[in-house]
Amino acid sequence: MLTTISVVVPTYNEKENLEELVSRIRVACDHAGIDSEVVIVDDNSPDGTGAFAEELARTNKIRIVRRVGKLGLSSAVVEGFAASSGSIIIIMDADLSHPPEKIPEMVSILESGEAEVVVGSRYVKGGSVENWPLTRRLISKGATLLARRLTKVRDPMSGFLALKRSVIEGVKLDPVGYKIGLEILVKGKYSKVFEVPIRFSNRKAGKSKLGGGEYLRYTDHVIRLYEYRKPWLAKYLKFAAIGGLGALINTAILWTANEIFFVYYLWAAVLAFCVAVTSNYALNRWWTYRSKGSVPRQYSQFLIVSVLGLGLNLALLWAIVDQAMPALHIARDRASVYLVIANLIAIFAVSIFNFVANSFWTFRAETRRI
Repeated sequence: MLTTISVVVPTYNEKENLEELVSRIRVACDHAGIDSEVVIVDDNSPDGTGAFAEELARTNKIRIVRRVGKLGLSSAVVEGFAASSGSIIIIMDADLSHPPEKIPEMVSILESGEAEVVVGSRYVKGGSVENWPLTRRLISKGATLLARRLTKVRDPMSGFLALKRSVIEGVKLDPVGYKIGLEILVKGKYSKVFEVPIRFSNRKAGKSKLGGGEYLRYTDHVIRLYEYRKPWLAKYLKFAAIGGLGALINTAILWTANEIFFVYYLWAAVLAFCVAVTSNYALNRWWTYRSKGSVPRQYSQFLIVSVLGLGLNLALLWAIVDQAMPALHIARDRASVYLVIANLIAIFAVSIFNFVANSFWTFRAETRRI
């Protein structure tokens, strides 16, 4: 009995690569005695990829899902899952960067019970990439490092996976951007994963879809997955990141007011606080807590918490500048580096208080969902 697999391929402007990809998948699977279907999910490609796929479907076993616009690679793969029929699913890109000839090996590993997920990996022994410039290598390594605490897979950024359908059955996949594989590795139902080496090739035709926007979406995706695995830690890190940005704004205004306008340092700190607290609230509402609650109520509560935090901040700042520094015989000139350091220490010391108070009061409705 032939093994039945579904190869899910998201496409956008991949007409020039599609015929070769379908042919190589068919040849590789036929030689291994694998019954394969290709599920092409096209995001209304302006180059006619969808129409060309329909032509190929006349002589190949192809299912086509045509979507109304460019909705994203990961969501295309999820729709491809729903349209597929195989007990084993392969995910691969349409740009010929993933070698279809590896599919039989990946399927064999799944059938043997050695793993429920198989990853085509660039970063295990025998794996490689083709002529990548240094910048792309550094970006890839950095992205992999970001995901390191989410999975032990050496190449969690790989878009070439084979998995048993049971891995995703009943799993709510909510990927952001283009790394559906990482989403499956974090949320999927499996006990064993295996990596096979692949040579990652440069695309033969068309243009890369990666850009600054995709890198930002990937970062957001990784943060969401950390929230899924370790929600409190992820929330605090986001809160702290925004607090760090607020600290830069705070410190810049403090320095300017004290150094250029000769404002007394405590009044300069109050002015800096007023500007930073508003930006912190807006960013935490939008990013940390993804809140849709009442802005007037939340902002007033956030302000109260921040004022209490400011009181602690000023007390610590006073203790450091007017008590500790003289005791240590440290002279304080206007905008001295010691003043800046003292302010940063004070901000850090009250960050945990602000996070806890805002989590359980200002954004309590959102906190209950954690």
